[in-house]
Amino acid sequence: MASGESTANGTTAVDEGLHINEAERKGWADIAFIRAGGMFSAPTLMVGAALGTGLALSGAALATLMGFGFIVAYMCFVSMQASDLGLPTASLAAPALGRTGARYLVSLIVGVVTIGWFGVQTAVCGASLSLMLADVFGLAAPVWACSVALGALMLATALVGFDGLKWVSSIAAPLLVLICLYGVGASVARTGSLEGLLGYVPLPGDAIGFIAGVNMAVGLFAFAGATAGDFARFARTRKDAVLSCVAGVIPAALVALMAGAALAIVTGEGDIAIIMNSIGLPAVGLIALVLSAWTVNASNVYSAGLGFAVMLGRDEGGSKWTTAVSGIAGILLAVGGILGQFEAFLTVLSACGPALAGVMVADYWVVRKGRLANLRTVEGFSVAGVVGLVCGIAVALVTGGTFALIPGLELLDVPFFIGPVNGIVVAMVAYVVAYRLAGGERFSGPVAWARPRETSVPFDETEGEPSALAQ
Repeated sequence: MASGESTANGTTAVDEGLHINEAERKGWADIAFIRAGGMFSAPTLMVGAALGTGLALSGAALATLMGFGFIVAYMCFVSMQASDLGLPTASLAAPALGRTGARYLVSLIVGVVTIGWFGVQTAVCGASLSLMLADVFGLAAPVWACSVALGALMLATALVGFDGLKWVSSIAAPLLVLICLYGVGASVARTGSLEGLLGYVPLPGDAIGFIAGVNMAVGLFAFAGATAGDFARFARTRKDAVLSCVAGVIPAALVALMAGAALAIVTGEGDIAIIMNSIGLPAVGLIALVLSAWTVNASNVYSAGLGFAVMLGRDEGGSKWTTAVSGIAGILLAVGGILGQFEAFLTVLSACGPALAGVMVADYWVVRKGRLANLRTVEGFSVAGVVGLVCGIAVALVTGGTFALIPGLELLDVPFFIGPVNGIVVAMVAYVVAYRLAGGERFSGPVAWARPRETSVPFDETEGEPSALAQ
């Protein structure tokens, strides 16, 4: 059966293959643990370092709480929907974007985002390896060569598989946390006081605005928040889905980002590779950084390849070449200097993630009242979904400071409030208005805040047909 072909009950083969049944469901703590583990990575420390040097410790903490609080707010709604249906992001987005729209738009966005993250982490790893070879072994290796070598290794891991990768991941993340804590403790011990850490005031050249800091925090996790359904589909109940977001994201984000901020303040450095090289255990710190990035990056390039394969109508077995192309593109971004555009990259992510979540939330919770019986899916593109997504992204980019970072496009920068918040509000409003103008079906009754009793057969109906889901 082709990947998009419908079965007798109206589902697709892809939906049925990805659906999580009740026997496979897990409690909130299991899902929260997975979410928390993903927070300790090189990009998190990089953003933490930028927030620390730009806002001081207290400002960085406030920006983190505000940014991640916003993400978790929409993440909870996406997660509850995923728990109701037992399906991942691409399938969850189908009622809002249309089956074809979800296939192409979500796959495209996921692919581009993960290639970008692959490039960022490859560049960080290349810089780390270059520093380690110079300081520990006295070997002068250019950063670009180290980036290419490590990027190729990560890509090969994704292509051929490596059974030890999960073991590497279980070691690398805790080791990175311990190294960060050691670095902060050792630096404070050398000075004999916390004054340097708590009394730090950003230099004029390093200072950033608070709203810019919030945007950076949002950009770090915005897309993960929009794709929260990939993990939340395993939640037994809506309550489990919400708890996994709140308990799994905010505490871990605060610890990880504050570790990066504290390290940057006490070492006086903003480059995470240089920071790791300067805290007393250079080889161990840089190895931990590389290993943690390796495990995440293999997953990044695999996800990108799979997303593009789905978009092109291929199954998982046909994703090898799309994975290879994605990895090569990520390596080229690393060599081409994506780290120099890291802030711009984050603002783009902070625009796309909330807008995607906005159309999904508006469709399921505002239009469909949070009820499975009200789900309808068009086979092609949903005009309302595309309008909401495009409007939300555009407004977030214009008001969030993205164009201020791109030479020649400064005229398009219109700062207003917080870009990602503007984007999700506009995406939701634009979706609902476009849905009503297009004559979309109206559904009566209040929003079902308790999990509906309907069966969780995924997308049994097409637009305009009566529902057969209610018991």
